[in-house]
Amino acid sequence: MEVLLALCPILSIFVFLFIWKQTSLRSSVLAYVVTLAIVCFYPSFSLQVGSIAHATVKGALICFIVGYVLFFGILLFHLMNKMGSIASIASFVSHATSDRLLQTLLLCFGLCPLIESASGFGIGFMVAAPIFLALGYPPLQAALLSFIGLLASSWGALATGTIIGSQLIEMPLAKMGAGTAVLSTPIFAYFMIAALYIVGGWGAVKQKRKEGVVFFLLFSASIFLFSKYVSVELAGVLASILTTACGLAIVKKAVKQEAYSQHAAALGERESIFKILSPYLFLTVCILISRLMPSLQDVFQSYAVLDLPSYSYKLALLYSPGFWLAITCIFTIVLFRIPVSIIKESFHQTIKQWIPFAITTTMFIAVSEIMGAAGMHQLLARFAGEAFGSWFIIVAPFIGAIGGFLTGSNAGSNAMFMKLQMQTAQHIGLPWEAITMSQNASSSVSTIACPSRITLGAYLCKIPFRENELLQKTTLLVLGAVLLVVIETGIWSFFW
Repeated sequence: MEVLLALCPILSIFVFLFIWKQTSLRSSVLAYVVTLAIVCFYPSFSLQVGSIAHATVKGALICFIVGYVLFFGILLFHLMNKMGSIASIASFVSHATSDRLLQTLLLCFGLCPLIESASGFGIGFMVAAPIFLALGYPPLQAALLSFIGLLASSWGALATGTIIGSQLIEMPLAKMGAGTAVLSTPIFAYFMIAALYIVGGWGAVKQKRKEGVVFFLLFSASIFLFSKYVSVELAGVLASILTTACGLAIVKKAVKQEAYSQHAAALGERESIFKILSPYLFLTVCILISRLMPSLQDVFQSYAVLDLPSYSYKLALLYSPGFWLAITCIFTIVLFRIPVSIIKESFHQTIKQWIPFAITTTMFIAVSEIMGAAGMHQLLARFAGEAFGSWFIIVAPFIGAIGGFLTGSNAGSNAMFMKLQMQTAQHIGLPWEAITMSQNASSSVSTIACPSRITLGAYLCKIPFRENELLQKTTLLVLGAVLLVVIETGIWSFFW
């Protein structure tokens, strides 16, 4: 009975989402209410009002780490989008080559991960889908390829989901990021093959195998090296920029020089691609300087620090990527001379998108914190250990995948399950670091197939009548990636 009650907060999310068909926002609030009812009325999990309030406030504080970054990431997207910068990037790609396979690689491993790494919130998909449609891709194909473009969601919104995961289990961020990159490497290869196959079958995979290998090696190697040695927050942005630059070099080599020159001339009246990408380059340089110069690093970590010892919480506001995203928004406004009316409209749209995310993530983290304070995590960890034993290695990635599928957010999934995964692994005697890294990798990739994103994809690509088909194909695609994480986690745990 106690195990079932301890599972109720998690099970209730399934019920609210899939049986009652509530939104993620309502589901998170209702799950929080269910959790409150359990800790208020059931003696074994009883908590004082002060403990409940403490867990809820801590959930809001942890959410602020993500929300601070995400707000200005979304704002940056809207500012650039309203000034036509996103469309100009798309136009540049479409004019650079008419080869659909090269276009696919450029968008799935360059543009889409770049936008998602800087902005998060699935915005990379919302940018890529209209581009694929404009290039003449069939609607279902365009939706699937745009989903594949979210392959690096662990680094989305400057890796805020990964940051939350590392904070919850007190693992160094560089270690979490590098480990997730290792687990994600086969997934990148899998998605590269899948993207080419979706466009042209196995013939396309064979035709572009050399170019595909170059894209894969550059993207996966750079995202690992940047995560381990430079900055986890910037790894997705830097890897995408490098891959895009290399991809354009491949395109230039693939087409005839005179044809390429004609394309370049046709774009002569447009803003240069360097100016269009300059906000992302500016953001990259700012964060790199703040991370790589010890004197500046000390300054940024010493002033405007939100320090709350009672919550074991500390956030250097000037050192956070959110601060540099805010500076980048100002830089973008000045660079493109954005009118006040567009700035106001961008702020309005950003707030409209940001508030539901902030509430949803706060509720999920609060539920996890309350469950931990009430002893539910420990009970579930013991139960999972007795039920699965060493087989939990196989189960753990699926738990992460369920979290990502339910919430559509790597941050939300990690908030719900990261501590539970760690405690279960420790109870059984499994390498908890490998288990938590698999949680991060599997939850991020499964966000691609979350129901709300599938619905958005179907309507964005104007195929609402094919929503079920899109859900089936995307779920199968994601399942293959999760199975790769399962295999890797087993191998990794064996040699740990």
